Amino acid sequence: MSVKHVSEAILFAGDKSVTVTDKDHDSFKQKKNLALTSLNQWFYINQLALNITKSNVIKFVPKNAVHIPLDTYYKDNLIDEVKSTVFLGMHIDNRMNSKNHVEQNLPKLIAACFLVRSFIHTFNPDTLPMVYFAYFHSVLQYGIIFWGVQNMCIKYLNYKKEQLE
Repeated sequence: MSVKHVSEAILFAGDKSVTVTDKDHDSFKQKKNLALTSLNQWFYINQLALNITKSNVIKFVPKNAVHIPLDTYYKDNLIDEVKSTVFLGMHIDNRMNSKNHVEQNLPKLIAACFLVRSFIHTFNPDTLPMVYFAYFHSVLQYGIIFWGVQNMCIKYLNYKKEQLE
């Protein structure tokens, strides 16, 4: 069985992520091991090395599911399994809850609100939308596809409403 049939690799800048899915735990472990073996070969061929201290594994599970540890090894080293991580600037957890992401970004939005409000009387009115889009809207929009349907986005929207008043 080819690794392309059991996993999906994502390359972005200096990061490489591998996604493996399966409903059956034993089948998932086999696919995971095949993906890691293939990843190891890819690193070797491309004269790269995996920094095990910066690597982690996250298992996405429904709220009511029992968590079974993955015990993922790479070259006889255990890769840490985490409940939350930062992936391309998105704070994600194993329940796909947006709470961590929102809590990490609220201070940025508060600072952007202060910045825009403090410039209202100093800047040309034509300049304020540029400041808004650069400092507030960019933070608000980043990752909205993941957390936009969650209840925690109400906090974001309240800040946006406050920003526009």
